[in-house]
Formats: sequence, structure tokens, C-alpha cells
Amino acid sequence: MSNVWGLVDDAATGQVLGVIAKLGQPFTLKKLDYNALVNLPNFLRGTSLIGTDRSMSAPIAPPWPKLVIAAGRRTIPVLRFIKRKSPTTTTVYLMRPDIAQDIDLIAMPEHDLPLKRDNVLTTLAPLHAVTPEALEVAKRSWAGQFAHLPRPWVALVLGGDTRYGRYTATDWRDVLQQAQRLAGQGSLLITTSRRTPQEAIAFAGTLVQGPHLLHRFHTDKDSPYLGILGCADAIIVTGDSLSMVSETCASGKPVSIYTVPRVLPEKYTRFHAKLYAEGLARPLDANTTLDWTPKAALDDAGKVAYEIRARFPQALS
Repeated sequence: MSNVWGLVDDAATGQVLGVIAKLGQPFTLKKLDYNALVNLPNFLRGTSLIGTDRSMSAPIAPPWPKLVIAAGRRTIPVLRFIKRKSPTTTTVYLMRPDIAQDIDLIAMPEHDLPLKRDNVLTTLAPLHAVTPEALEVAKRSWAGQFAHLPRPWVALVLGGDTRYGRYTATDWRDVLQQAQRLAGQGSLLITTSRRTPQEAIAFAGTLVQGPHLLHRFHTDKDSPYLGILGCADAIIVTGDSLSMVSETCASGKPVSIYTVPRVLPEKYTRFHAKLYAEGLARPLDANTTLDWTPKAALDDAGKVAYEIRARFPQALS
């Protein structure tokens, strides 16, 4: 029996896996599927399995673990259900919860304006599963496929429009031109994401004249994303995704963030400013160079794992 469970669904698996990896303990992932009742507010679902499709979900039943880690709004009633059934189980939630009762430790990123409670741990960034170990494995796997390209290798991670605003053709041309300038006589390793519009992909295919790789996002193909982050000498990322920015900053490489204010909500801007202040990233502009080193690799998952060990040693014994 594993003493550590991770509650995961199709929305927030990376956060849970990132912290569990840092704990270095045997674990069991409990995959949850849902029925229509999951759309009820969590205060109505309470401390129950209402909303879960038990025929499709992993069993949530004894023997209970010593530690359960979860992320995502839909997992909260299940996490609280486990605590009600097993009061000695330590429960950890990795996002801002809509209900904070019965949860032993809550890890919330600073830009989400964390709750003022003794059981709340503030992180700088959203959590994810990009670790130095994962990047090293990916680097060994992908480096040979980039070997024909001259260095430096500058990664360009492209996001896309948000509900707050859209990138224009001028914006896409600008970030591609800035990336080519930084790459100089080297190469661009370009990867798109689920939200990258076709316009941006088309510009990347036509405007980039120097040596480059262009990966178009596909859910059904082996992605070089981690390989690109692991191999790159420097990284450029569009600022429209908190997760992508956090993952690139976990690489320990020089990261430059391309921002268009009309596309970003205020909390994204707060997050970027904090990264700049901490020496973990720089804004991408005409003065950006590659000749700098970040103060550290961003490792909030490690911070949460350390706090779990410190506060709840019995959960890992």
C-alpha cells in the first residue's frame, strides 16, 4: 500500500506530480472522472464523492494513506471526504480553494492574493511537473535531433490569445524578429501551444530565415517541449500563460518574457514583475541580451515538498 495519494483529473495533474516528485516517496495516482453533479458548487458537494463517476474513477476507499495531495476545484470535495473518513490523513491542496475547511496545507501562488491563514503557504508561481530531472532526461533524448543546428539554441515558446485580448499580426512579427535578433548566428527552437493561432504559426514558418526548428502543437504526437527547454541556451516565452512562464523559469536558463499589456490580466503583470525583481527572468525588448544568468531556477514544488516534510513528518514516515 502506498502512503501517498495524488488526486488527479484532466485539469491539474502537473501540479500534483511536481510536488510528489520532490517528495521522493512511493505514491499512487487516483484518477478521478466525473458526472453531471460535479457542476454543483463545492459547498453543496461538501465532504462527499457526489460528482465523481465511481465506475470510471480510481477507488477512494480504505486503506487510507498518510498523505493526499490534490489540485483543481473538482477534487476538493474528494479531498475533504478522505479527511472526514480518515482524520489522521494529511491533506494538501495546491491552488486557491473555494472551500478551505478540513485542508491541512494550502499552497497558493502570490499573484492569486493568498488567504491569510496559518495553513496557507505562498508560492511565487503556479506549480507544475517540470523539474531539473525531467529536463535532463528530455535533453538526453532530444539533443541529437537538434545537433545539426548552429548554437546558441534560443527557444521560443509561443502561447496565444486570452479572454482579455488578442495578439495582432504586428505583435507576432515583433516577437519573431526579437527572437531572431537574440539568436544571431545561432538557431531558434520554436514550439507552439494549444492556443497558438494559425496566423502566428504561419508567420513563424515564413519570417524566420535563419536555422530553426518549428514544432506545431499536436496532442497526439511526441512533443519536443521538454527537450527544447532542456537543450536551449536561452528561452523566450510569451507572457500569456502562467504555466508556460513558470515552466521555462524552472529550467535555470536565461528567460525573456514577451508581453503585450492588452492581452494580460493584472495578476499576470504582477507575476512577471515579481520574476524580474527576483532575478529569475527579464522582459524581452530591444535591449535584451543573452549574456546574463538567472539567480536560481524557480522551484516552488520543492518549496512545498520541504514544507510538507517540516510540518507533517508523520505523513512521510
